[in-house]
Amino acid sequence: MKKITGIFFALSLLLTCIYTLNASSNLGFNLTGAPGEGTCASCHIGTINPDNLGSINIWINGDNKNGSFTPDSIYEIEVISGHPGINKFGFALNARYNGIEFENAGTFLSDGDSSIQVSDYVTHTQFGNSGNTLKTWKFKWKAPSNPTKNSITFYAAGVMANNDENTRGDKVYTDSIILSSQANFIAKSKELETISISQGADNTWMLSSQLPVNQIVLTGLDGKIIAANINASTDNTYQIVPEVNSSKIMLVSVRTEKGIWVRKIMKQ
Repeated sequence: MKKITGIFFALSLLLTCIYTLNASSNLGFNLTGAPGEGTCASCHIGTINPDNLGSINIWINGDNKNGSFTPDSIYEIEVISGHPGINKFGFALNARYNGIEFENAGTFLSDGDSSIQVSDYVTHTQFGNSGNTLKTWKFKWKAPSNPTKNSITFYAAGVMANNDENTRGDKVYTDSIILSSQANFIAKSKELETISISQGADNTWMLSSQLPVNQIVLTGLDGKIIAANINASTDNTYQIVPEVNSSKIMLVSVRTEKGIWVRKIMKQ
């Protein structure tokens, strides 16, 4: 009986995954990249974070750096997904207490927006998957009254679909943000302050970091990914070369083990 049940479950999951982003329910499931929970790549076959062309970013109260939360407070959350040439997007996001798998943290709130569906996680609907290079979803989250841990992580996974009505060839990207108690927030913010960036000659930028850097992404203010050559050196500096015709004002996002550092930069 156990073997039959296992086969039935696997078959059910496979059949469910056959549905594309145009399906009407259970679109993103709870596949957000949280520990032990998988990502959209469970259905959309491909590599997670395959390149720097696409991204998904979590913004909380207008900020996408690690921060702090106050119990019972309500926060505005914005998920921004982007990839050149893509017009079908999907996402799933949840909140977990750090160190505790599968335990929800706080409550997601719905204001009747037909582009998202809300339960113990948030995902898109068939009315909220279309965009032009960029897609944004907005909703609210209420912090727990009596948090069982000092820090909470928001996990998001996003699909950039090639719109060919099957699950192959799509790309999946992930992001996460930590909201901590005020004491933890201050400590981590100071570590991120070791990152700096300055403009060099010939349209180049030099970024330095005392933290190990996992990823650097350069975007325009519209969220469009700006293709860039990013070269690392042995002294914790990185040379960033934007496209020649890139916008004058750009956002640089640096992903580290301590969180994401974001700054607005302007070409002189």
